[in-house]
Amino acid sequence: MTPDSSRPVADQVQAVADTVLSGLQRRLPYGVDRHLPAALRRSTPPGDPALWLDLGLDRLHPDDGALDAPDYTRAATAVTATAQLWARTDITHRPTTADRATTLGALAARLSRNRPAAELDFARALRAHTLEELLPRLRPLLQQASGLSLDFSLMARDFYTLQSPGGPHAVGQGWAHAFTEAKARARRTHSTGKADPA
Repeated sequence: MTPDSSRPVADQVQAVADTVLSGLQRRLPYGVDRHLPAALRRSTPPGDPALWLDLGLDRLHPDDGALDAPDYTRAATAVTATAQLWARTDITHRPTTADRATTLGALAARLSRNRPAAELDFARALRAHTLEELLPRLRPLLQQASGLSLDFSLMARDFYTLQSPGGPHAVGQGWAHAFTEAKARARRTHSTGKADPA
């Protein structure tokens, strides 16, 4: 997807993250771009401009202009941090649809069904005030989600928002809402006997 200047930057971040991660997932089985996950797994901070170039994050700039330096830095850092989490887990990037919630909150709710400590890990992540605080708090939670799906592009959007004033509170509220909604859906599913689509 090509960024469009009429779209908010958060939308551009989500679209570019989806393009990057979906493309990597398609190409890796054919041996293409195998160096990228290895580079993303290193302990390089997500604000490293060399990683931005490796990921082709020039795509964050709209076709008819450019983001200013602070917006670009926040956007590129958000996409890179998300790509690093993806590379360090065995979780498939899968955008959320109306039929299947693959948000972070829904994933945490699903994990907490069989592993109650996942809810505590998620609560610790919700208390983070910066991206630097959040990333190490998310890793243990995501490492327990091997084989599941997560909308990493939506996470990139949230990481962009998190770096703005009031962002940590807004992002935390959204994640908590998705968590409680998924738990309520699972309770209803359990009582009706229908399979949970998440």
